[in-house]
Amino acid sequence: MSTYALMENPSSELWNKAINVICPLGNFLQSFEYGEMIKASSPGSRVVRLLIKDDDDAIGLAQGTYNVYLGFGTTLNVRWGPLISTKISDFKHPVEDLVHRFEAYCKKHRVIEASFSILSSSNFEEVFRQMNYVQKWKENEYVVYLDGGKEQLWKNIHHNKRRNVKRALEQGVEVTNSHKNDDLQTFYSLLDITVKREGFTPFPRALFDSIWNDYDPELSKVFLANWKGKCLSAVFIVVHEKTAYALNAGSVGEGLEVRPNDVMHWKAMEWACDRGYLRYNLGGVSEPPPTEGSSKWGIWRWKKEWKGNLERIDILNKIILPKYKPVLWSRDIIHKAI
Repeated sequence: MSTYALMENPSSELWNKAINVICPLGNFLQSFEYGEMIKASSPGSRVVRLLIKDDDDAIGLAQGTYNVYLGFGTTLNVRWGPLISTKISDFKHPVEDLVHRFEAYCKKHRVIEASFSILSSSNFEEVFRQMNYVQKWKENEYVVYLDGGKEQLWKNIHHNKRRNVKRALEQGVEVTNSHKNDDLQTFYSLLDITVKREGFTPFPRALFDSIWNDYDPELSKVFLANWKGKCLSAVFIVVHEKTAYALNAGSVGEGLEVRPNDVMHWKAMEWACDRGYLRYNLGGVSEPPPTEGSSKWGIWRWKKEWKGNLERIDILNKIILPKYKPVLWSRDIIHKAI
């Protein structure tokens, strides 16, 4: 066993200081604020935070959330974590320590399952496999790097994307960003239209409300593309450290000839560049990515033109309390019925 010191549920000050050092580019789903907003937006949810230290230096952390159902915690989700300092040459022991402590918490508080979504680039997968975690699925995040500034970004993106942005501006599409409640409602309306049209599952509205009301208003905005007096598309942006996240976007499905989505995201990226942010996260892509002719090919082709990078995420699960696994089946049946 290691001699690392593990802290459970440290203060926001300690957590934010640690995440700034360990992950200076940002990790919104591991931020202290995200955990608090999950609690505020989902009654009955629980948050567990573990911080691992070597002397006075924070070298690792992980935040997990779970819901209570029939008196049990169902699945403890650690999304985009754990995070371990790159200064550590041997990451195996701190990762094991964090995971063992989460499992002990699960047993104590009757949480049936643990799930970790880890970046493949972290190289943690083998550690989890040795601890009997099973890969449930894989997915990707698509990230556009902004570190060269907006001029370099403009040169990097596909020529078709540049043409579309120019066309939108020439046709009079105007993009605004706002933290006004009326514009948030416009975003919700467009998101609802898009969900019905495309059939995907968005982030919960209660989470958007919590971000809007409880997070720094300078770090949460909606960008809206307007043409001829009508809002054609909108995207909800939240920033953590040096990364801007396009959490969800919606559109009316009209006016596509003036490319409102292209110019809207371009203006959001310009805004991010002007404020010194280094990454723009355009959200999920399936693994493997869609192939030409498939139902999701269009959106994937659209994303690729931004010339970003796929960052693969492995979702690894383990049943901690096998005796109570039927509770998970009951939960899943209820969710499907809803």
